Amino acid sequence: MKDHADYIRPFLFAVRLLLWISAVITLGLTAWVVAHLKGYRAIFTLVIAVLTTVFYIPALFTACMHRNRGYMLPLDIIFYALWLSAFIFVAQTDDFLGGSGCSFFIWDLNTSCKRRNAIEAFSFLSFFWTFCGLCLEIANVYIGSWHTSAITHPEKPNGAISSGANGATATTPSAGSAPGMNGEPAQV
Repeated sequence: MKDHADYIRPFLFAVRLLLWISAVITLGLTAWVVAHLKGYRAIFTLVIAVLTTVFYIPALFTACMHRNRGYMLPLDIIFYALWLSAFIFVAQTDDFLGGSGCSFFIWDLNTSCKRRNAIEAFSFLSFFWTFCGLCLEIANVYIGSWHTSAITHPEKPNGAISSGANGATATTPSAGSAPGMNGEPAQV
């Protein structure tokens, strides 16, 4: 029987990979803008893209782990908010410098707002994939805790262990188990 994580892991890995690719593209685009133009909004997006590129490399490996117990959940929550604010900063650049449109990102007249629109699109994709990863990680943790609570561990004894007055321990059989069951030899 397949574990629940066997179904979630491929989707989680794909979402993490798409997030990482979107962050790398955003990193390249905003690095060009920061190198050629000035503006704190582009620097903020660049910093978020750099941090995502660095911190989400281990996320690709944790998504493939058999027992992923939500290790990336705190990071997903933080980067969800950061990518949302980065997207909002880039989307508001139309009103930057007194309503000059997206001329803040223009480097010649033929390309107009293409670079700003590309940064806006890929920062939204990074936000979206972070949100999808957050939802999948929450589902993985929830289903994992629900699934493992019903499992009986085979290494634990069937009976309760009680200690007597002299310190000796005695094992009492659990309800429904009799000597000779479960492959144990019957004592005569």
